[in-house]
Amino acid sequence: MIKAVFFDLDNTLTDTEGNSHDAMRQMFEDLHLNRRFDSFELFWQTYRQCNDEIWRRYRLKEISREELNNLRFAWPMELLGVKDDLLEQKINEVFFSHFLKLRKTMPHAYEVLDYLKNKYRLAVVSNGTKSSQHQKMANFGFQPYFETMVLSDDVGFPKPDKRIFEKTLEIMQVSAAEAIMIGDDFDADIVGAQRAGIRQIWFNPFHVELTDGKDAPDYTIADLNELVNIL
Repeated sequence: MIKAVFFDLDNTLTDTEGNSHDAMRQMFEDLHLNRRFDSFELFWQTYRQCNDEIWRRYRLKEISREELNNLRFAWPMELLGVKDDLLEQKINEVFFSHFLKLRKTMPHAYEVLDYLKNKYRLAVVSNGTKSSQHQKMANFGFQPYFETMVLSDDVGFPKPDKRIFEKTLEIMQVSAAEAIMIGDDFDADIVGAQRAGIRQIWFNPFHVELTDGKDAPDYTIADLNELVNIL
């Protein structure tokens, strides 16, 4: 019997991709970066490719949180032929000043949380940075829904390491059989939950095909409101 539901935060409840794009465009305009880079779209696509790879390396423990933060803008800027430490620092500051104010969620996020909150105990399990995730929880008004938020920064083990999930089970005082994990990142959320013996719901709104050699999740949904049919 399911007693606890674990949620990823970024791109599962919050529209991190959309908020990042909007914050990046505003930052690009504020700093007049068209003078340094060919176009916003080129800057954005280069950032996205680098960011995906940086987070992949972080999940695999190939780089530390500090290295992740240091590479976030330095690497795409370098690929675009710009080396400017002061500009990099300014880009980082202005981007996050906009990003942390934005409020786009994934469709039906609040409706689903309202539905679940009186039926299950809820927790967030995230690899996001400690400062930004706590601010997001407050900004989006998610705090009343969740008993706890377990972060890789706090426990020292990023998803998909099963120990972050085991720590969440310990904090929530439930067994793996009594929990289910919902997340958009298959390699972090679904594989990690599988390793911990927790059932999984893969939030896959873009209908990404599962690659060979990966075990299928217990459930796959394209819209959060489909959770009502599962839970």
